[in-house]
Amino acid sequence: MPLTRRRLLRSLGAAAGIAGVGAGAVALVDAEVLPGRSVLSRTLGRCDARPPDAPRAPAPPPVTGSFRSAARRRQVGFAIAYPPGYAPGARLPVCLALHGYASDAGAAVASAGYPEFLAGALPHGAAPFALAAPDGGNGYWHPHSDDDPLGMLVDEFLPLLAERGLRTDRVAVAGWSMGGYGALLAALTHPDRFRAVVATSPAIFHSYADARRVNAGAFDSADEWARYDVTARAGEFAGLPVRIAIGAADPFTEAVRTLRDRLPDPSAVEITTGCHDGHYWRSVAPGQVRAISAALAD
Repeated sequence: MPLTRRRLLRSLGAAAGIAGVGAGAVALVDAEVLPGRSVLSRTLGRCDARPPDAPRAPAPPPVTGSFRSAARRRQVGFAIAYPPGYAPGARLPVCLALHGYASDAGAAVASAGYPEFLAGALPHGAAPFALAAPDGGNGYWHPHSDDDPLGMLVDEFLPLLAERGLRTDRVAVAGWSMGGYGALLAALTHPDRFRAVVATSPAIFHSYADARRVNAGAFDSADEWARYDVTARAGEFAGLPVRIAIGAADPFTEAVRTLRDRLPDPSAVEITTGCHDGHYWRSVAPGQVRAISAALAD
């Protein structure tokens, strides 16, 4: 159905409760002064990311479990997705998968269809790897006074994976939204650990005030924000195998543009049509899976 001004305004009025919406109100919605920007973006086709151009194949269900984390002070669930033809105990390299806010390990290994795209790529010469995810909570993957998901990830989860036979000397990390920020922070914190770092739609902020406006629990204080501000540390990404993808209509895009402009290699950032959703994540997943596979291959 073709887009008309009447259809656009009707969509915005229904979703945002805007009565008598006119051109000025549409501009205010686009500037996020009025609610309804996500509806506006979808109506205008800004969320129409290109379909993924890659084969897919069925993938085995993930193996799940839990462990007691001293770093997180709680029981932590995990999931490991093995590619077709491999079972627990296989000596595979591993890509850590970091979930977004209000999500968990099971959703992380399924994010963007990574297991299916890897299964589809294996017959075409891609190197296999396992995708492994722990529950990181909602603390934005950085240390807090009573919860350290980043410490859990590196100091507890990787040894657990090694005990299960996985090759933790060959590790990548990928994340989506909050997990995308977590992947970038993991790279800065452990610059010699990861062969590939993939951040999709990373939830990064312009300032501590911006972070509190969007998610008051993301950082406990202004000092904590400053300590884990990846944009302020952009120069430290020099030489790291980082790639960032985000949709042009994503609410975090402007903050990512600021990061890009400070990176030693701005070409690490790809901004294409899309929003902050699974449709966009699937559109960029095939290239990410191939890049991770190549980085982890012998």
